[in-house]
Amino acid sequence: MTNIPKEKRSNKIKSFIYVDEYKMYSISSQIFNGLTEYVTNYSQKGSQDLESQDGPVGSGRILADIISKQSSTEERKFLHDYSYNLFEEQLLEDNRVLQIDLNNIDQVIAEIDEYDFVKVRGRLLFSDIRLINETIEKFNQLGEAVFYITNSNNLEELKQKHINILPKSRNKQDKGFAKNHSSNDSDLAILAKQVGLQIDQNFLDKLAFILDYGYEDQFEVKAYLSTPEGQYLFSTLLKREYLREKENLIVKKYSRYSEKEFVVFGIVTQSKNSQEDLPSEESPNPNDIKEVIAQLILKLANVEKQFSGKCKNEIIIDPIAIYREF
Repeated sequence: MTNIPKEKRSNKIKSFIYVDEYKMYSISSQIFNGLTEYVTNYSQKGSQDLESQDGPVGSGRILADIISKQSSTEERKFLHDYSYNLFEEQLLEDNRVLQIDLNNIDQVIAEIDEYDFVKVRGRLLFSDIRLINETIEKFNQLGEAVFYITNSNNLEELKQKHINILPKSRNKQDKGFAKNHSSNDSDLAILAKQVGLQIDQNFLDKLAFILDYGYEDQFEVKAYLSTPEGQYLFSTLLKREYLREKENLIVKKYSRYSEKEFVVFGIVTQSKNSQEDLPSEESPNPNDIKEVIAQLILKLANVEKQFSGKCKNEIIIDPIAIYREF
């Protein structure tokens, strides 16, 4: 792949929503031949030697200074941003990054296993399992509240219509029951259900349990790149502590499925279309504890495949940074 000239990259502005500083500095210490060694070598050279060196001038020293600098959280964020630019530029210059977008994916996707890093550009779908679970647990309560607020002006009229469609009462006792039934909270739930704002509570409880077991509180970002040749999915699991803003604020700013394109930069961890099948399950010898445990683990692995298995043309990325670039 043709390297992008450094002068063109340096003019790009990045607006970060995620930076894994630990991973970035860990890799930086290796690509700069160890920050301590780089600083030592730097101090032994004159300014003319520095001006003629390959790569960004003094980048190793700058990274070391950033890591060791005692500063406020906000100051460190600015420094992390600058050090990330040095980090990515060095990897691009070393031709270790496969750059993918909607225009070139069909041509370059076959090369993905030949590169150490990937830079994917596309619109993002933000999936917050923690928030989804909270919504599921309170869905019916929320549905009633939404229905009440949006229909408060004609709620009595809607209730009266509901009374009229109840079975005709045969005696005074039945009429009293119908009147009471139409005025309690269950009537509001029935009306909300008619417009799709209520779901069977038992179903919601089971769904919440499955999501909690299979995905815990994952915050996931997906980039879909669709071409005439097919659809490709790039998935990343984010560490919440490295997000620059709260999850709900990011979603409100950019939408659940972003209108704007983002860049996802990271390491490809899974890229094959078909995963290797697990060993077949066999009846263990009940007297062999190790065999019994091994088969139990195998059964668990087969269950977990329902949650963690890959989709067709899905590529899993271990993310280092996510940002808008302009």
